[in-house]
Amino acid sequence: MAGFPSTPPNSTCFPESQITQSTPVRAGAKVPPGYIIVSEKWRGSALVKGLQGKVQIVLEDGLGVVDFHTGDRTAVVYITEVDLVEGMTYKKKIVKLRRVEYIRGVILVDKTAMTDQYFPAVQRFVVLELGMKLIPVCSQSEAAQVLVAMVNEDSRHSGNLFLRKKKAPPVEATIYKVLQCFPRLGGVKARQLLAKFKSIHGICQASEQELAGVVGRGGAAQIRAFISQQPPKGLLSTPGPNR
Repeated sequence: MAGFPSTPPNSTCFPESQITQSTPVRAGAKVPPGYIIVSEKWRGSALVKGLQGKVQIVLEDGLGVVDFHTGDRTAVVYITEVDLVEGMTYKKKIVKLRRVEYIRGVILVDKTAMTDQYFPAVQRFVVLELGMKLIPVCSQSEAAQVLVAMVNEDSRHSGNLFLRKKKAPPVEATIYKVLQCFPRLGGVKARQLLAKFKSIHGICQASEQELAGVVGRGGAAQIRAFISQQPPKGLLSTPGPNR
């Protein structure tokens, strides 16, 4: 693609004044089908090169904590190897995005040989504590592929995805998330837990005694131990100011 347009056609730019401490993303995003809004900090990166020719790219400053908008109400934060190794600053970005009710937040995270030790703690934080979608990627090139798929999905819904009544996700997909997070939890027990506690967050908030009523004392103890497990050294520092 030769160059980048300053704004997509028929789009509404977001005034910088709309980014505040309480609303750390640009409000009222209008992303035309087939377009992706990319934070200026990614200019010239392998990720942007991976997007070129597949979607229309708009580079913008002042997206708040967001790295990418793939649709009107979809915002993506990308946690890189550097973010994970440096400490817990990335958590502040994710929490700020989670607090924005009108935005569907998606978290991309580098899962490489360098970050393997940090990934379980990130997974627990994003999926279990915040109830957000987490997508591991091994490189910026793979992240670009994921973003292209998200743009295509948002484009098919043409901005109406969040105006319609939400349908419950397939049970199989939800169980898969549970199985990813809890060791040695089979499909039958996973279904029973979800039926009783309604969500992964509900399972995490349940007491060991409540869990035991579904999975038994041994299983309940394992689940509580997994949820309470401390993150690896290096993620225990106090969050610093947002970069």
